[in-house]
Amino acid sequence: MRPISFVTLAAFWGRKGALATAPPSSRDTEASLTFTALTNPLPLFPGEVTNTWHQLAIPSGPIAISEFGADVVEKDVTTGEIVPVPLGEAYLHHHVVYSNHRFYDDQRNVTSPMKPRHSNRGVGFGAGTESRGTKQRFPHPYRFTTIEGEDELLANVHLINTRTLAPSEAHHCLECPCNAEDYVAEDDGRITTTLLNSVIERKRNWDRCNSALVDEENPSCFSNTYSGGLYCCEHGEFCLDDYFLPKDVIAQAGNSTQSVFYLRYTLTYTPVTPEVKPLYLAACCDASGDETRPGNVEYDIPKCADNDDGCVHELETIQALHGADKGTVETGGPENEEDAHVDVVYMVGHLHRGGISVSSYFMNGTALCESLPAYGTGERGEIGNEPGYINSMSACTFDPPLRMKTTDKIRVVGRYNATEAHTGVMSLFYIAIADADESVTAGVSWTFAHSLAAVVLIGSMVGVAYHVANKFDRRRNYESIPNEGEISV
Repeated sequence: MRPISFVTLAAFWGRKGALATAPPSSRDTEASLTFTALTNPLPLFPGEVTNTWHQLAIPSGPIAISEFGADVVEKDVTTGEIVPVPLGEAYLHHHVVYSNHRFYDDQRNVTSPMKPRHSNRGVGFGAGTESRGTKQRFPHPYRFTTIEGEDELLANVHLINTRTLAPSEAHHCLECPCNAEDYVAEDDGRITTTLLNSVIERKRNWDRCNSALVDEENPSCFSNTYSGGLYCCEHGEFCLDDYFLPKDVIAQAGNSTQSVFYLRYTLTYTPVTPEVKPLYLAACCDASGDETRPGNVEYDIPKCADNDDGCVHELETIQALHGADKGTVETGGPENEEDAHVDVVYMVGHLHRGGISVSSYFMNGTALCESLPAYGTGERGEIGNEPGYINSMSACTFDPPLRMKTTDKIRVVGRYNATEAHTGVMSLFYIAIADADESVTAGVSWTFAHSLAAVVLIGSMVGVAYHVANKFDRRRNYESIPNEGEISV
């Protein structure tokens, strides 16, 4: 594994959006239906965190979902109309949506960065602030499907109320710094930097970081240095000490300073037909993991030691498509893992504020997918173009799908602006895959290209590499990256 490195930020400035994906064909839109609903209310005081589970009503199954989107909204106090909330006022750390029907009980120990333990192989969606501008959309005939009688999904919604906070406070708050609620207090009331045992126990396993992060002594990997992230951002906590409200004060305050938010979700779907090919999630990829560790999910970005304004933190790792444990992709178990093929249909990255890119490559160096953030360039509070926040992420659609082995290795690289320190950042890929369909001519896989190159002359290898690279360029479509602007911290 190549170690973490700092490279100049100048290499990434001015990068424009890639080719826009063509509009859906008639076969994608014909007879499609749309369903929109809200979660239960999410009442929050300024600086308060909610990290709760919600049952999402959906049309009764079986249905085939071609698109999923979500954003944070509220009800206008005057008109009662549902209106979107600016990212700077309600920070959506993440939402993770999955099937919870008893049909999937035997798959609940399957894990991946975007899908918690106790979920399964059914429907799976996930995103953060980018969700408003990045709908997860899948090419025909690949769909996430539900089963007969399935009429709800389960969602984990992690949201922080940053309304009334100054921009600098909000930007610090959204990184979930540990504070007085998380640290041990001395007898005289002084707050230490030692985490409470209850906070340490939230994580359960502190041995999830790859060697690059361990060698760097990244604070997120160790309980004695952890200073911010998911485990200091639990439900009911406050992100900053200055906004902390004791329970008795909350009781007296009532709802006068409370905001009530909702997660609005929209899915596009059709009935399930014989031509539909069900999707599910791969366990890969998390840049903080490796071939034996699924990943820490989060890590910290240290400020550049040389205080160079053009500094980038780069984290690189290698993971197999099936993740750290054999059988993770549920294609038959470890005994036949080497022979299991799947079709990769869709990929999109997830980054936090300060992120520059999350990229993936085949082991022969060919680019697989680069997912880029779009930072807003508009006015503060401008929906869809909010400065200082990731408004969307570019996605990679493979149509036809990309045929891969579950054991194929992928090199993952996460890049962040390191002119300022950040806690609890993520460099993840959401990968939607389907069981291999031998009747479909899938795109060339790295496994095939590698085997062919091993038996041809050097001159032919150059020709094959050129052909493969161009085929990837023709096949890989990107959603447009609107309003891409300078990356700020």
